[in-house]
Amino acid sequence: MIMAFLNPAAFYLLGIIPVLIALHFLKLRRQRYVVPSMMLWRASAEDQKANVPFQRLRNILLPIIQCLLLLLIITGVARPALRIPGIIQGKIIYIVDNSASMLSRELGETRLVHAKNEVLNHIDQVSADGGMMVMVTHAPSSYIQQIFTTDKEKLRTAVDSIQPTHKGGGLTSVIDNALRYVDTPQDQIYYITDSPENIPVTSVPITIITVGDEAKNIGIVKFRAERIAAQYHVFAAIQNWTDTEQVVATQLELEGGISIDKKITSIPSGKVENVLFNINAEERLDGVAISLHLVDVEDDFEIDNRTWTILNAKNQYRILLVSNRNLSFLDLLLESYGEHVEIQKVSTDEYHGTGDADIVIFDREIYKEQGQFNINPSQGVVYINWQDELPFLKDSSVEVINTPVRVIKENITHPIMQDVSLMNIQIKESVRRKLPLWGVPLVETEKGSIVWIGENVGNQYLVFEFDAFNPEFSPLSTTIPDGPLLIYQCLAWLESGTLPVRSIDRQTDNTGQYFQTGEQLHFELSGEDTSTFRVQKPDGTLVELGSDVFTDTDQIGVYSILDEDLIFERFAVNLLDPNESTLPYFSTESPEIGKETESLQPITQQVWQWVVLFAVGLLICEWWFYHRQ
Repeated sequence: MIMAFLNPAAFYLLGIIPVLIALHFLKLRRQRYVVPSMMLWRASAEDQKANVPFQRLRNILLPIIQCLLLLLIITGVARPALRIPGIIQGKIIYIVDNSASMLSRELGETRLVHAKNEVLNHIDQVSADGGMMVMVTHAPSSYIQQIFTTDKEKLRTAVDSIQPTHKGGGLTSVIDNALRYVDTPQDQIYYITDSPENIPVTSVPITIITVGDEAKNIGIVKFRAERIAAQYHVFAAIQNWTDTEQVVATQLELEGGISIDKKITSIPSGKVENVLFNINAEERLDGVAISLHLVDVEDDFEIDNRTWTILNAKNQYRILLVSNRNLSFLDLLLESYGEHVEIQKVSTDEYHGTGDADIVIFDREIYKEQGQFNINPSQGVVYINWQDELPFLKDSSVEVINTPVRVIKENITHPIMQDVSLMNIQIKESVRRKLPLWGVPLVETEKGSIVWIGENVGNQYLVFEFDAFNPEFSPLSTTIPDGPLLIYQCLAWLESGTLPVRSIDRQTDNTGQYFQTGEQLHFELSGEDTSTFRVQKPDGTLVELGSDVFTDTDQIGVYSILDEDLIFERFAVNLLDPNESTLPYFSTESPEIGKETESLQPITQQVWQWVVLFAVGLLICEWWFYHRQ
């Protein structure tokens, strides 16, 4: 309960009290007279003192009682009231957004601090019969900061302990988790965020409270380092979200702060500009971390001002092509994929197993003993126009379509299909197959998927359900640049499976070992005991590695995988999320934003009547005391 005054202006009347005290000291004094004797008066005075035991205190108690009486009258006019938290018949769930954009610093504090204050204010004003729970949008293990409780001290402690992260997006999981605890229509969910967009539609209304003010930002939104021949090419894209053109200096450094190069770029308001650095690929740079950062940029968001990567030379990439045909287009694409590629081509008669190849490509079905189709762990496999049951997919229905089909759908969300479009191309002959549950279609016709991928038991599979490299049956080889780009991006996806650290969420060619915050990573530990491995985060925190999957990528910077005290591998994590760097600001509230339900309004109980009653009692006492003889 909190004491409040509904008419605090009444306290200006306290200025009357000094006047009352002054009048007491200025009251009329009796005059002195000379008399011949006080014998008779002294006896009378003794009787009066006996009847009035507090005579000595009379002169000081009266002004004290009068001042106290005046204070009570003024307090009653100020209308004191008790604010009692509103009570609802249900549960309350608070979800606090602790994503990267909540670290934007405005008005001296981060948005996350403002969000915490909003929750603390609610906790002070509200009580729920079923208790209240605090959750966050990003956490290493559990979203729950505090389970349901009516202990407000525990709730305040949970809110104060919410830690910021550098992750972005990913609201659906925490909302689904919160909905599991909603049992009755009286239960309520509150989401405190700076970005109320893209809230999933749920059966339970979500009250959104927005925080944040206008912010300015300049940040790195794209970053890539790639070795080509004898040089590393470091590319970055920088976006300006301010209202004016900005001149930005970008500096490339080796770890330890050793400067490599510096460039100055002018970026118009709302635009993106690219910068490119070239570094000679010296052997001493292998495994070294480099960082690109914006120099002396004054903005409200520092997380996207720096990026990291590890300079790793590409390992030899061995491709085994099993084919009886001369596929010149495919041969050319494989050879041009990179200098690190080593191609071995054998006929079906010469094929006796996958050996140590990183990728095995089967051009049409071949008939060998089953053991020769066994795939080694982490090997990638490509099947082209395999018109029979796939070796890894038994008891699946297979149908050869001899009539032309047309591409009607593409999986544009997958990295392989980025900047690729095969819509409306016509395939003369294809195969229709029932996909496994783990299969992901990339290109589909009205008859089914003709290009699909999947990962199962540590192996990656890419299947072309048509003769992709025969111009008589498919125009893929003559579709420029989409055809070659599709093949290159398929090879990059397959190559990512051979890397020591790879993303489970976005599998692309990433020899620089840099990822985005929030990505789940798979470590290739080659059967090692994971109990001896730990991951050192950028802030020095050590995380025990219980399995070969690592999910705690909540900080930007360089991570180290340690086998006891030795570095096993290193990788970098960056933000690179334009949605977080935009720093949304909502100056006005929509009907759904900031909406409070009546049940959450605190109850105001006025108590001025009790003050007045006490003042009347005090007045009676003062009258009795003054007139007592």
